[in-house]
Amino acid sequence: MKIAILGQGRVGGALGAGLAAAGHEVVFGVRDPEDPKHREAAVSVASVAAAVAAGEAVILATPWDAVPAVLAAAGDFAGKPLLDATNPIGPGFVLTHGHTDSGAEVVARLAPSARVVKAFNSTGFENMADPIYGDQRAAMFVCGDDAAAREVALGLARDLGFDAVAVGALSRARLLEPLAMLWISLAMAPGQGRKLAFGLLRR
Repeated sequence: MKIAILGQGRVGGALGAGLAAAGHEVVFGVRDPEDPKHREAAVSVASVAAAVAAGEAVILATPWDAVPAVLAAAGDFAGKPLLDATNPIGPGFVLTHGHTDSGAEVVARLAPSARVVKAFNSTGFENMADPIYGDQRAAMFVCGDDAAAREVALGLARDLGFDAVAVGALSRARLLEPLAMLWISLAMAPGQGRKLAFGLLRR
């Protein structure tokens, strides 16, 4: 599958490397494809709009404050799955949305031509690169209103090595985004660090 990733930071970069290693074709949508730093990185880059047009699915992996501009630059998603890996973190390192709304639902309103799925937001970039913990796999929770788009996200999560778990409609992002804040809080706690992940035990 050809995957467009909007954002080439640590999360986008880890997802791109993992998906490319799994056999997917990855193109990064960036503000300035001619910037020499992109050539030095030896990855495929295009403008945001061109990457979206070329991709069969799109991953949004920018900082939250960049989301409106990036989605405006993306243009028409033409019904493609848009996997929202962002978290609506504002000043003071707190969530700007929650309980009655979510960042994912904001993304859906800003990109009405996309089928938005929340995915890849609830853990750190290190787990994107390697979600295996001994004989266990880190869980990746996915939610979205469109079943087919949700399956795309679940499949990509499995390709990366995650235990992919569907948790329902897009409104469940109101739970997944606070879950991301819990992971961040644990990762920043003394004696913890970022080498941790959430898992789902089944009996």
